[in-house]
Amino acid sequence: MKHLVELKDLKTYFYTEEGVVKAVDGVSFHIERGETLGVVGESGCGKSVTALSILRLIASPPGKIAGGNILFEGEDLMLKTEAQLRDIRGNDIAMIFQEPMTSLNPVYTCGEQIAEAVELHQGLGRRDAMDKSIDMLRLVGIPLPERRVREYPHQLSGGMRQRVMIAMALSCNPKLLMADEPTTALDVTIQAQILELMKKLKQELGMAIMLITHDLGVIAEMAKRVVVMYAGKVVEEGDSVSLFRQPIHPYSEGLLNSIPRLHRPRGRLHVITGQVPNPVNLPAGCSFHPRCPLAEETCRRQEPPLIDLGSGRRVSCWVRAGGSREEVA
Repeated sequence: MKHLVELKDLKTYFYTEEGVVKAVDGVSFHIERGETLGVVGESGCGKSVTALSILRLIASPPGKIAGGNILFEGEDLMLKTEAQLRDIRGNDIAMIFQEPMTSLNPVYTCGEQIAEAVELHQGLGRRDAMDKSIDMLRLVGIPLPERRVREYPHQLSGGMRQRVMIAMALSCNPKLLMADEPTTALDVTIQAQILELMKKLKQELGMAIMLITHDLGVIAEMAKRVVVMYAGKVVEEGDSVSLFRQPIHPYSEGLLNSIPRLHRPRGRLHVITGQVPNPVNLPAGCSFHPRCPLAEETCRRQEPPLIDLGSGRRVSCWVRAGGSREEVA
């Protein structure tokens, strides 16, 4: 059975005056039907650009999908026309963007914005589409949906705006929901409500979720599998239980060690030294080697491949994956 989504060696570059920014550089992974895949990493690692590339929403210029394949239900989205993509966006594949206040149009009511997608993709008339908007607001737990449907985004709280974004994304029953930092800037109570809502709707609608975040706590709560990205590349992949219990890549290990734990003695939190490298001028070899406590000479000279360790685990590390030094000597 085909994967719902499969990326093969995806490359998305931005051509700037300073040089070429390889925001996504050879990314390969898949998403199964009905599963939740977590994509984690520091800001600037390429998580959001990967999601936008799937929908082919990269602004050109300066951006361009420079290579690779984006397979959705076995069909390559790179070969689709813009008209064909419009039928897929918001219908089969929907996205919740990072900041609901800037993603929602301030001059249209919340109901009008939900109804637009329903009218376009499901062919409903105006009145039926507004009724569907009310039903969707009720589905995502917004009180008094008959009133809220006539209100503007600025009249709602941050949590309610996020629920409107989810209602809009789910209005056409998508097969894949891409959620880009869906709980950013929300307090922990609202965050828990949003995550619980997403899990509930996933079960009811049977959709797959690609959850993009830097919050490993959210990943532990939601995701079945995890892809860890760094400097535009996948550095580790595995099921969430195995990856959390025994991370292989030093970067994954550093991310997990930086989380405070109740059972640990109180003290200073672990910090990954250094900074994410300049994407215009990435270091030779492994991009993480300037920050890696385990780096060897091979790491500084040659980029490690993404090695399949079996049981769904993949890692890009000469030291931890047992890569052969003789190959690059």
